[in-house]
This record gives sequence, C-alpha cells and structure tokens, in this order.
Amino acid sequence: MGTSFVGRQTELALLESICSNAIAEETPSAVLISGPPGSGKSRLLTEFSSRQRGLRPLRMAGYEAGNRVPLAAAADLMRELSKVSEAGAMLSELLFEPAPAKHSSLEPLRIFEAARRALLGFADPLLLVVDDVQWIDELSVALCAYLVRTAVTEQTEFIVIAAGRSSHETIVFWDSLIKELGTERVTSIELGPLEREDAVQLVRQVAPDSSPERAAELWSRAKGSPFWIGVLARGDERVNLAGLGSDASRVLALLAVTTRPLAVSECAGVLGWDDSRSERAVAELGRSGLVVRHALSHGVAHDLIREAVISELSAPGRRELHAALARWFEHHAETDVHLLHEALIHRREAGADLTAVALRVLQSPRRRLLGRGGLHELAQVADSERLAEPVGVALRIAVAQLASELGDQQIALERWSHLASVVMDPTLRATAFLAASQAAMRVVERKEEAFPLLELAQSQSTDDPVIAVEIQSHRANLLQVVKHEAEEGRRVAFRAAERARELWGQPPVEMTERERDAYVAALQVAFDAAVVEEDGPAQLGIADELTHVARGSEEGVVWADHDRAVGLMFAGRMGEAIDSGRRAWTRAHERMLPMLMLTSGANLLSMLIDAARLDEAGDVISECIELEQRVAGTAERLAMGKVGNYSIHDLRHQAWLSHGDWRDAIASLEREISRQQEPHFRMHLHWHVFVWLARCGDRKRVDEIDRHIAASHEDAVAADCR
Repeated sequence: MGTSFVGRQTELALLESICSNAIAEETPSAVLISGPPGSGKSRLLTEFSSRQRGLRPLRMAGYEAGNRVPLAAAADLMRELSKVSEAGAMLSELLFEPAPAKHSSLEPLRIFEAARRALLGFADPLLLVVDDVQWIDELSVALCAYLVRTAVTEQTEFIVIAAGRSSHETIVFWDSLIKELGTERVTSIELGPLEREDAVQLVRQVAPDSSPERAAELWSRAKGSPFWIGVLARGDERVNLAGLGSDASRVLALLAVTTRPLAVSECAGVLGWDDSRSERAVAELGRSGLVVRHALSHGVAHDLIREAVISELSAPGRRELHAALARWFEHHAETDVHLLHEALIHRREAGADLTAVALRVLQSPRRRLLGRGGLHELAQVADSERLAEPVGVALRIAVAQLASELGDQQIALERWSHLASVVMDPTLRATAFLAASQAAMRVVERKEEAFPLLELAQSQSTDDPVIAVEIQSHRANLLQVVKHEAEEGRRVAFRAAERARELWGQPPVEMTERERDAYVAALQVAFDAAVVEEDGPAQLGIADELTHVARGSEEGVVWADHDRAVGLMFAGRMGEAIDSGRRAWTRAHERMLPMLMLTSGANLLSMLIDAARLDEAGDVISECIELEQRVAGTAERLAMGKVGNYSIHDLRHQAWLSHGDWRDAIASLEREISRQQEPHFRMHLHWHVFVWLARCGDRKRVDEIDRHIAASHEDAVAADCR
C-alpha cells in the first residue's frame, strides 16, 4: 500500500525556484538529483512533477536491460512528441510506422531533427523528467542534449529534472547538460538521509501504532533511507516477498527480469495467460506496494525490490523467463529494431542461439539507430566460430554493410576485405572487394589500397550487370578524386552511365531498388565529370535523367534538383537555377534530411549571392548555421561532401563582404580560419582574405596578403587539390 509524500521540503522548494526562474527568464535549466539506492530520488521526481500545473510534462526513464537498446529510455518521450499536430507527423513516420519505406534513410540525426521540430510545436513551458539516469542508453542521452541545445537556441522554457545513482553514466549525462547550459544553469541536489521528524511521520503512516521512540529507532537502523524505513516499519528485516500468491510471484519475477514496465496484456502474452489472470496478479502486487503503475504499464516499485526478487530466483528460473521474453519480443517485433534488440539481449541471458534474431536486427530498416555500440555487439555474434557457413556469411555481410552505412570506414574496410578472402561465390567476392575499395577511398591513410581492391573486384568471374555498373562508377570516382586523371575518369564515368541506360532504359521503365541505386550512382559520377570538364549541356542532360531515375529515392530526388541547379547555373539560366536549388533545399527541409539541408543550402546560397539576392541569402545562412551548431556544437565546423568549393561560413563571409564593412568581415574571416580544420575549405577562406585585402587594403598590408596566398597554397596541397 502506498504512502503520502513526506519530507524533502527544502529540495522541493529549490526545484520550484529553479523552474520559476527558468520560466521567468525564458531560459532552459536542469537539475540532477543523485543519491544512493533507497534515498527517494524517484519519489521526489514523481511528487514534484505531480505538483506542476503550468508545465507540460514529458518523461524519459532508463532501465537496465535497455541501456544498450537505442532510444529505449526515450520511448515515452518520442511517442508524446509524435502526437504534436503536423510537427510530430514526421517523427511518427520515422519511428512508429510498422514498415518504413526501404528507400527512406534513417539515422539518429534525422530523428533528432524531427524530435526538435515536434518539441517546438508545444505552446506550454516543458518539464522533462528523467529517471534512472544510470540506465539510460547513449542515444537517448544524445537526444536529450540535442533538445536542450534546441531550447537554448530558441530560448524555450524547457526544464530538465533528472535523477540517478552515482555512476559513470550519470556523470556523462551531467557533463552533457553542463556542455549545453553552462554551470550556472545546471544544479546538483544530493539526497541525504531523511530528517528524523519526517522519518517519524513516514513510520506512523506505515505502522500507525508505532511510538515516536520506535519510529526514531527505525530511522536510526535504516540510516535515514526512506525505502528501508518503510520496510522496517512493516516488521521486516528485508524485502518481504512471502505471502504472495503464485501468480503474483510469477509476474513479479517477470517484471524483475525484464527490468522495465510491462502492460497487463504484455505480461499475459509472455506467460501464456489470459488478461484477467494477469490483471488479478498485478492488482495483488499493487496492493502489496511491490509494483507501481507507469501510465498504461506496471513495473517493480524499486530497484532494491527487483534485486531482492532476482536474488531468490534460481538460475534456471531466470533463463526460463528470459527465453519467454525473447520469444514474445521476437513475435511482436516485426521490423522494430528496438524490440528485436531487446529480444537479442534476453536470448543471450537465456543462453539461447542468437543467430536468427541478430540477422533480423541487421535487416531492420531502422538498423542505423544501433550506432557503433550495436555494430560491435553484432560483430561479436557474427564472428562466432559455431555459426553454420550460409548463416555466418549472411551475418558477416550484414555487419559489414552496417559499418559502411554508419560511416565507420576502417571497420568496413577490414570486414569487407576479410569477407572477400573467405567466400567462394564470385558475385559475393566481387561485392566484397568493391565495398572494401569504396571504404579504402574514404580512409585517408589507406586510399592507395582502393585501386588494387577494385582490380580484384573486376577480376571476379561474375555475370551480375549491377556489379559491373557499380565497378565502373567507382573506377571513375577513383580516377577523378584519387588519381586526378580527369579525362580518363570522364570517359569511364560516361561509359558507366551509358551501360546503365542500355540495361535499364532511358527513361527506365521498371527497376529493382538495387538497380536504381546503381543507375543513380552512374549518372551522379557522370554529372560530376561533366562539372569538372565544364560541359554544360551534359550537366543539364544528366540532371534531367536523374530526375526520372531517382524517383522513389528520398535523397535521390533532392540530389537531382541540386544537380539540375548546378547545370542551369552553368548555362546562365540563373532564375531557373535558383528555383531548382530552392526546391532541393525545401525538400531536404520538409523531409528532415539534415546533412542534405546543409549541402543543398550551400548550393542555393552560392547562387543567391551571385544573383545579389542577399536578403534571402541571409535567411538561408541563418538556418544553415543554426543547424550546423545543433549538429556539431557551436565551436565546430562541418565539412560536407559535394558542396563544391564552399562551406556555409565561406558563403556567409562572401555575403558579408558584399554588403557589409569589409574590415569587420576580414577580421571575422581570420577567426574562421582558426576554427576550420578542413584544408579544402580553409584554402578558400584564405583566398577571400587576400583577394579582398588586395582590392580594399593599402600597401601596408602586402605582407599580410602574401601570408594568406602562401597559406592557401599549403592548404591546397594538403587537400590534394591540383
């Protein structure tokens, strides 16, 4: 049976003050409540949250089995955000539709942007309550930091009240809040023992006949821990699980093993019961105070209760429950990467085979959310020596593919190279050697390995036409980017595009997703070659082709508009070019594709500046810089591929030099040069400085001009630009 809240009035008053100040100042703030198990952290969170009337409550909660499951702690928060009209629709599509489109790219940054937009759809001040920080998964921590960063930028009334035990994970969470808000906006509350008078009141609630002396004795024995005061007041020396019916004991054991709340119907499903039987067991546990309600679910009332339950379960009993949970999650998961990952964890704890569920995890459309931690976990499964050959190969291919998708090129290179050395099928060998070559091209210190690996891919006796086109497209890329053989690269690129046209039509009639991707890649490398060769008609023709071929590809249609804008600009059709560039930018924005927003934004900006549309350029600059700051942090600079010679900050200064004080712009450029770590972009910043100093400065600045010319040349060499 529950008790009313007692004590902690100082802490409640401090929390009220922090929230009031945050609302009054329209500035986000955060509080981290810490303390040992049983000190009342979660109860304080619940009490404070229940007293708030002017704040919109949101919730995150960690649980032990979910600390490796991406966004497990943020599940309730994401569902609440997805309900926001209009703004939450994209988040709902990305996370909760049962079968997301295969062509739709899904990565954490895109989820974060969708969550951000939904967060800004709330009109009321927001209170995010975060419980059991020590169990929160890394991606949920990153999401929380991203939303706090949003609140800082937008000056949103957003208060984070978190609670957790002292642990490495809690320190990481604390540091993330400090980084975003600064020390002055983050408060730490350490819960000590309950005051004696409050403990007496608590004992009298649990055991009304207790004398003040008896209550004081229990307070002393419990060392002020509210949890243990309650246990001792009931007459127990430890958590008392005796007296429970067999069904209630079974449900309590299930909730302890899963470590997270489950709905009544979920408990029934796992145990093979009907709902009414499960309801009766949960009701008994609720009356005993061992289980509490969380929205539509029920969970163990305290970690100390869970630990007591686990300690009384036999090892075979734990394995049996883990196996039942794994079967239930697998049955209901479909392609849900979160449920599949939980099934994997429970299978491991049950000592069961992991192969089938690991493969389902790797085939999930949302697999990118696993991040590098999930990649390494699944790699260990794939590398098991006990795996049968067909399944083992399938798993290793899927792990290598995930490494490529996550941009972990070093691991991708190693895994694809190993696969190529062990598989016998020539098509698989060609695929593996090609993927290894593509990864090597992106690892600076190993890019010279790219050509030998490509030759090995070419040498395989395969009649797969898709691989043949992919090999030609990649060869063209290598010739142009690595070997700097522009003419030969152009010939190979155009041959790849022509072969794709022969295979799949111009325009294509019907293609598989794999064929379409190969066709798009061939046209894209041909377009890039046409840009290098300054072949305007070819640029426009290929861009128009891309518009037809890329249909059905979310990112492909953005690239098609992007490329068409480049071709139109080269042809001198500035108005049409800006329209096409704006269309690419708008589509990337609507579909919440953050990196494409930056890329298409830079492309649009360069055209707006050339057209002297500086007011519109200013709006795009502001949005791009804000996005970059959310993605990389305020002091960082991103280097995006395929944006020509420009970064957002390069373009910002071009606009500034064109309609502001050139001296201020030069001074800002000097600061920007010190921040920009990418030599390819930095050399253009040096270029702007020496050009504008030559135009506007006097003879006293000759040495300064020479210094920037030399620095630009050094960066050009470092960037391998010729």
